[in-house]
Amino acid sequence: MKSENTTQRLNAQDEYFLDADTPTAPTHVGGLEIYELPPGAGRDFMQKYYAQIKRQPVRAEPFNYVLSTLAEEEDTESQGLLAWMRPSPRRKKKDKAVRVWKRLEHVNPEEHIYLHALPYPGGQRELGELVARLHVNRLDRSRPLWEMHLIEGLEGGRYAVYMKLHHSQFDGKRGVSLAQYTRSTKPSVRGLLPIWAVDLSKHHERAAGGRRAAAAEAGRLEQLAAWGKALSKMRAVRRHDAGPGVIVPYTAPASILNGPLTPRRRLGTVSLSIPRIRALGAAVEGGATVNEIVLAVCGGALRRYLKDRDALPREPLIAACPVALTRKDGAAAGNAVGQILVSLETHVGHPTQRLRGVVASSRANKALMQSLDQDAYFNYLNLTMMPQALVAKTRYGHKVLNANLVISNVPGPRETQYVNGARMEAMYAASLLLPGQALNITVSNFGDNLDVGILACPDLCPSPQRIAVHAGEELAILEQAMGIEPAPAKRKVPSRKAATPRAPRNKPKVKAKPAKKARAKTSSS
Repeated sequence: MKSENTTQRLNAQDEYFLDADTPTAPTHVGGLEIYELPPGAGRDFMQKYYAQIKRQPVRAEPFNYVLSTLAEEEDTESQGLLAWMRPSPRRKKKDKAVRVWKRLEHVNPEEHIYLHALPYPGGQRELGELVARLHVNRLDRSRPLWEMHLIEGLEGGRYAVYMKLHHSQFDGKRGVSLAQYTRSTKPSVRGLLPIWAVDLSKHHERAAGGRRAAAAEAGRLEQLAAWGKALSKMRAVRRHDAGPGVIVPYTAPASILNGPLTPRRRLGTVSLSIPRIRALGAAVEGGATVNEIVLAVCGGALRRYLKDRDALPREPLIAACPVALTRKDGAAAGNAVGQILVSLETHVGHPTQRLRGVVASSRANKALMQSLDQDAYFNYLNLTMMPQALVAKTRYGHKVLNANLVISNVPGPRETQYVNGARMEAMYAASLLLPGQALNITVSNFGDNLDVGILACPDLCPSPQRIAVHAGEELAILEQAMGIEPAPAKRKVPSRKAATPRAPRNKPKVKAKPAKKARAKTSSS
C-alpha cells in the first residue's frame, strides 16, 4: 500500500508497550480462531492453504512496518515562550534519536507464517498448550512485529489460526477492524486474502482523512490546559474528593495473582451466552451493561478460585478495564486506549450484593473518565501509569501495581463468519501480562456468545481453566440469585463433514428402519 510518508512517529502508549516488553512479560497480544474445514477439503488442505498464503504480498499497514530510529534536530535554545530573551549567538542544534515505524517496500511472508500439527487426539487441551508455548516467545524487532500460526489436526474436522501482534502497533479495536476484510458472512465467497495482504485503500480512505485530522493538533496553551486538568483530577482522586466509589490508583491488595512472573503461560477458555448476560443486566435496578455483568461473573469466579486455595484477600481485587478511544491522527499503527479501575467485590459473599457493588464501582469510575475531555484524560492516564512504567524492567516491577489484573472486552463479529468456505466456530483472545500481574481475562463477542480467553502465568496462577469453569457456573449462580429462569441453550447446528467422508462400515440393509426407530427413541428421551 502506497503512502505519502515512509515513517510514523510513536505515541506515548506505543512507547510504553515497547519499553515494558521483557522476557517474562512480553507485550504482544494474540488471537486464536477455530474453524471447520470447508466442504470437500482433503487431507492436504492445510498444506495447500499454507503454501497459498505464503505467496500473498504484504500490503496492509502496519504489517510492513519495522521499528527504526530517526535522527531529529533539536534546537533547545529556540524552543519555549521566552526564547527571544536568550542572548545570541545561540548554541548549536543537536540531534536526538526518535523511534519511528518505517514502512518497508518488501516483506517476506515466509518469515512470519508457520504451520503446526497437534499431537493426537488434537483436543482443546492440546491446542491450548501449543498456543501457550507459541505465545511465550517474543517478536523479533528487526522485522515487522507479527506472526501467523496455522494449526492442523484439531479433532472434529477443524483447524485453528493463532495470530500474534505487538501491542505497540495494535490495540484490540484496530485488530478487529482489519479482520473484517478477511472474512465473509457467506460460505460461497472465495478469494479472500489474509489480513496482511488486504489493500486497505480499496476499502476506506483512512490515510487522507487521518492526516487532515492530524493538522488540527492542539496548540501549546491547549496542551497546558489539558495537563492542568489532569493534575487537578489526580489530586482530587488522591484526596478521595473525586466522588464516592472512585478507586485510587495503586491501592490494589496483595494476592497470589501478583508477583514476579516467569516466562511460562497457560490459556483457559470458556464461552458465555450473551442473551443470558443481557437478561441479568435487565434485572439489575437501573440496568447493567454486558461489561458490568462480565465483571461481576469474573469477580465471583475469582472469589471461588482464591477461596479454593485459601488465598482470598480481605480487600476486593481491582481490575483495570481498557476502554477504546478515538485516534485523532488517523495513523495506521499504534494505540488509542484508556482504562478504568473497577472493584470486583471479591470480599462480598452474597452474589446479588457483589453484582450491585461491581455495577456501582464501574459507573463511578466510568464517570471519572467522562468528566475529562480526551486530551486531559490521556494525560491523566500517563500520570497514573508513570510509576508502573518506570519500574517495569526492574526487579521491583511486581511491587508497583495499578491493579491486580486486566479484564478487557474486544468487539467481535455478530454474524456467522466464513473464510473461503471455512466456518469460524470460536475466537479467543490471548492478551498480555503486565509485570506483576499473572492473570489477564479478555472477552470478545462472536454471534450470541462471549468467547473468554484467560491467560495466566501458571507459577503464580495455576490451572486458569478452573477460573473458566467457575465463570460458567457463576453465571447460573447469579441467575438463581436474581430469580431469572435461564434461557434454554440453543441447539448447536451439526457441523458439516469437512474432510473426505469415510465410507460406511456396513451398508444399511433390511434392518435399516428398526435402527432409525431406535435412534429416534434415544434422541427424544
